[in-house]
Amino acid sequence: MQGAYSASKFAMEALTDSLRVELRQWGIPVSLIEPGAIDTSIWGKGLAEADEFEQALDERAHQLYDGQIAAIRKMAEKSAEEAVPPIEVARAVAHALISEKPKTRYLVGRDARIQAVLARVVPDRQRDWLMARTIGMPAPE
Repeated sequence: MQGAYSASKFAMEALTDSLRVELRQWGIPVSLIEPGAIDTSIWGKGLAEADEFEQALDERAHQLYDGQIAAIRKMAEKSAEEAVPPIEVARAVAHALISEKPKTRYLVGRDARIQAVLARVVPDRQRDWLMARTIGMPAPE
């Protein structure tokens, strides 16, 4: 249920990678800031929107999606608890802006670093299974 959000993040990654190559000839560095869960109001807003969405579902939709909604709610609540302060993102941005040799990527937060490692070393289907199991998504029928 985060397809559009995820797509926007992948688009930012692709744009950043392209700009880094295109601007290289002029010595213009381009960095991607990749934050994990950040302690902002997004978590409360997201949970409130999920409540509204869930209340608007008909009986069949509840049968189909209640397990996913519960898993995503649990994940959001856990992420909110483990979220890092916004200052950590600000520090990464500041480093990227003032460093003579900024990193190409700044992973902010433990969860962002874990996701990056998993993406590099765990095959897609195993990572899907691990993610689904970790957040309590229903098993395939």
